[in-house]
Parts: sequence; structure tokens; C-alpha cells
Amino acid sequence: MTDVLNFLEQTSGDHRKRMITDIWAWHDDEWENEHDFIQWLFPLNEKSMSVPNAPVIREPEVSWIKDSKVAQDSLRRSTERYKEFLTQEKDWKLPNNHNHLRITRVIKSLRMLCGDEEANAFKYWVAGQLGDKIDLINTKTKQFWRLA
Repeated sequence: MTDVLNFLEQTSGDHRKRMITDIWAWHDDEWENEHDFIQWLFPLNEKSMSVPNAPVIREPEVSWIKDSKVAQDSLRRSTERYKEFLTQEKDWKLPNNHNHLRITRVIKSLRMLCGDEEANAFKYWVAGQLGDKIDLINTKTKQFWRLA
């Protein structure tokens, strides 16, 4: 077992001993202002450019997460909670916002750990939330989302 898998399976905390269930319960202000939790909710197999000590997952951990019903449920619950946050937080609809990097991370993580259907559903949800405001989003950011 690994730290990220244990975190996603709700048996241990992240690097600051925060349980995933506690993070889900945070107020939206915490979701906006904390910057070292999203990497645990949506792990990747590449180093974070924003949080140097964030976890990086590799095989066989990727396979273990894919095979764990609890971890899969946690990824889905984290996605729903992030969507709740974005629904309330309007600044992410501006041309540049740190949540754009988070959105890219979520799409990539879901694609790797849950599959194309989950990743695309989230990506299309984001586009739907933006509506006509998608034209305000930085072109480079939209390219990252397309490629994620």
C-alpha cells in the first residue's frame, strides 16, 4: 500500500494528516486558499509545478487505485465536491485563475485513474459552466484542457 492509495481509501491522511473526508467538508474558502491538497485528491504520475513536495504516483500504484472500489468512489466524490466549489466560486471564469491548473490536473487524473468517460464528463461540465465566458479563458489554458 502507498500513502496516496491509503489516503484515497480513507485509511490515512495526507502529508499534513488531513483525512479526505475532512477536506470534502471544508468551506469553499479553504478550497480556494489551500494549495497543497488537490494533488492528493487528484494524483498524477508527473511532478507538480506548483507544489514541489506533492505526491507522484507510478505503477503499480496507478493499477491499485484503478482496482480499488473505495479509491474510485473517493475520486468521484472529490470530483463532485470540486464541481460544487466551482459552482460557487466565480473567479475561475476569468481569463487567468489558479483553478485553471487544478482543472487540468483533475481531467488528467480522472483520465489516468478512472478512464476517458469520467475525464470527458468533467471537461464537458467545465465547458458547460463557462458557456459564452469560455471565450474569456486564456487560449493556452483551453489547449491544456483539450490535451488533458
